Amino acid sequence: MTDPDNFKETGKASNRRLYFEDAYRREFESRVLEFRSFEGRPALVLEATCFYPEGGGQPGDLGEIDGVKVVGVIEDQGQILHLLEKEVRAEKVKGKIDWARRYDFMQQHSGQHLLSGVFFELLGAETLSFHLGEETASIELDLAQLGEVDTEKVERRSAEIIFENRSIKTYFVEEREINQIPFRKKPAKSGLIRVVEIDRFDYSACGGTHVRQTGEIGLVKIIGQEKIRKNVRVYFVCGYRALKDYQHKEKILARLATGLGTSIIQLPLTVERLQFEARDLRKRCLKLREEMNQYEAEKIMAEARGIIIDRLFEDRTAEEARHLGLKIVHSGRFLVIFGIKGESRNHLLLTRAAEIPLDLRKWMDWLRENFEARGGGSDSLIEMALPKSQNLEEIISELKNKIAPELEGNHS
Repeated sequence: MTDPDNFKETGKASNRRLYFEDAYRREFESRVLEFRSFEGRPALVLEATCFYPEGGGQPGDLGEIDGVKVVGVIEDQGQILHLLEKEVRAEKVKGKIDWARRYDFMQQHSGQHLLSGVFFELLGAETLSFHLGEETASIELDLAQLGEVDTEKVERRSAEIIFENRSIKTYFVEEREINQIPFRKKPAKSGLIRVVEIDRFDYSACGGTHVRQTGEIGLVKIIGQEKIRKNVRVYFVCGYRALKDYQHKEKILARLATGLGTSIIQLPLTVERLQFEARDLRKRCLKLREEMNQYEAEKIMAEARGIIIDRLFEDRTAEEARHLGLKIVHSGRFLVIFGIKGESRNHLLLTRAAEIPLDLRKWMDWLRENFEARGGGSDSLIEMALPKSQNLEEIISELKNKIAPELEGNHS
């Protein structure tokens, strides 16, 4: 093992990284080595710091220095830059990290090492990447798919190691000592390597902050997955995040159960029953709509004074009007012009019987040019959407006057 004071990642490190010595330390004092500016923000380089800089999939710490908010922490050529809300001018400063946020990240990051180790142990799946966000964390695995059974096995194995409360140690090794460590994945970097060891289970090269015992991870819960390239990305939560996730979902289930007059345990059966009833009701509604359309079509045809039938609807959808129009033209030698008033836009439907030799598409350009209509169709049916500002009654009247002479010509 090597003293963490000697750690160098890139360039010439001038900061003493107190989070390597004690990730639980929340406050510190330090001399200011340099006043800088980064992307328009004042920044400090300190002799020593508890602030972890963004990197390795883990966000940087937030907090305050001499009462001024630290809005970001980054590493630039081996130096840790503390980006400030406003300028601080002092030879010596006091710093304080946002501990709740830091501890949350420690739980998630240690949980990720555990989860990655379990995936490797049970499924031989290597972790290709890791992302730690403010709400969830994720790892990309070289798995083609991840089923429910394997997910439960991974979660249970993770819980076993958590409940055993194994120690989590961090230490540095020289490059020549790498082969003595049973890394899950060999380090890509050379030089001094920081090791995060979960006792008797996992060894990984990592520069992040971690809890001391697996028990502090609390719980690892997989909450989702998605395919990415040929791999699987797994989303998970640990510790207090897992508790928050459970409480949130418990409240949702409780509200649903109360609303449906059942218990959470009986909720799946209740939902299945309601789905079955809904499917049955949809079938009945379709049958009734078909019967209603048939009745209404017969009534409209009986009242028709010519080949052209026109109507303006305010109480039905474009789809319902289409079903009615088709019912009419399939039952008799008619041409239908229907206008349908919608909430956000109006609709126009033209359809004809097969015996009427007219290509309805010939009026589409006229509708587009004069009434801002959009849509399309075939020679026997066109559907157009129009702005609410267009007067459907006038459009139907004009269209009827244009079509009528052609019908008389074809009829003669």
